[in-house]
Amino acid sequence: MSQSASGRRILSLDQFRGYTVAGMILVNYLGEFDVAAPVLQHHNTYFSYADTIMPSFHFAVGFALRLILLKRIATLGRWRAYASIVRRGLGLVLLSTILEFASSGRLFKTWSDLVQTGVWSALAGTLKCQFWETLAIIGVTSIFVLPVMAASVRTRLLFVFTCAGLHALLAHLFYFHFLYARPNWLDPIWGAQDVRGLDGGPLGCLAWSVPQIIGSLAYDCVSRRRSGAALLHLSAWALVLMLLGYGLSMLSLNYPRTQPPSTDESKIAVAGSPVVPPTRAATDGASLPALPFMQPSPEEQRQLNYWLMDKRVVTLPFNLFSCGFALAVYSLFVLLTDMGGLQIGFFRTFGQNALAAYILHEIVGAATRAFAPQDSPAWWVGVTFAAYVGITYLFVRHLEKNGIYIRM
Repeated sequence: MSQSASGRRILSLDQFRGYTVAGMILVNYLGEFDVAAPVLQHHNTYFSYADTIMPSFHFAVGFALRLILLKRIATLGRWRAYASIVRRGLGLVLLSTILEFASSGRLFKTWSDLVQTGVWSALAGTLKCQFWETLAIIGVTSIFVLPVMAASVRTRLLFVFTCAGLHALLAHLFYFHFLYARPNWLDPIWGAQDVRGLDGGPLGCLAWSVPQIIGSLAYDCVSRRRSGAALLHLSAWALVLMLLGYGLSMLSLNYPRTQPPSTDESKIAVAGSPVVPPTRAATDGASLPALPFMQPSPEEQRQLNYWLMDKRVVTLPFNLFSCGFALAVYSLFVLLTDMGGLQIGFFRTFGQNALAAYILHEIVGAATRAFAPQDSPAWWVGVTFAAYVGITYLFVRHLEKNGIYIRM
């Protein structure tokens, strides 16, 4: 019998969530230094290890959301159950906003600056970019997918296909250029024309709904099948999604290479038609796009388009491959934990208190980086990183020992 069916915690989910928190801590700190390997940084031009973290969070959220919602519907009734999830989502949005502005300091030096700027002008750039930090995106997307989270597999899949199709259509009509601060019809209305969007921007819930729904389907698989059968199904679908995502990225080869050659996203041209590829493929001899986790050379870099694995826009190839990768990693924890009985204490501590770990890693990271300039040598980065991880873990472990868990 599966753990969920027997009423116990799904330990593989705790381990997966703890792994994801640990990965977030790794890339959020090391990725900011000049000596960091490119695979630990976000580039929006190929799929790096740093790009695996956000989709994995959404996958875990969707998994847990399905589990919690079904339980609450059974015990509280449908409307009270839905209301509790909405409150949780809004709470995450509020917490994310407070954390973001707390680290930003004063946005205006004087009252007259605020009055002259105006409320919307002050918020336009923030609502296009800075607002969309991890917790806010999770909160908004959780509310967005809530109407179908207790529904059948068919309904949830239809919802995913609709969201993915609508996201691609809007990207074609204006949204890709909007997020890349290129001319589009929304700019005169929205403002902040020179601000690039972040992690999907205001309509990112359309894209981020995909890993959350995939997570809910993974919960169904684990809760309804024995661990061995669940492992086979999860692994198979992980492979399918990764191959499909990479296969779609081959459409990026239809776009010309950027000139002059560069891997700096700010210096790479945005394609005029980023979603609908040119009718004639670029005849430059390339047969395959960049493999995931391997940064293309400056000479191989294509114009920015919807068929690259792009986290800024959360393109379809990115979404599919990242969902498959999350499924593959989760499958590993099903094998090791649910079937093999192995638990890693480090992952357990972070996984069972993920929100506390998120808040504390932000605070500890800011304090540690005060002593670590961006151009620090590798040895000093390693020393400060060890201190950063150790202090964060000690805080979260202390909460665990005292039975204190932060929930929303």
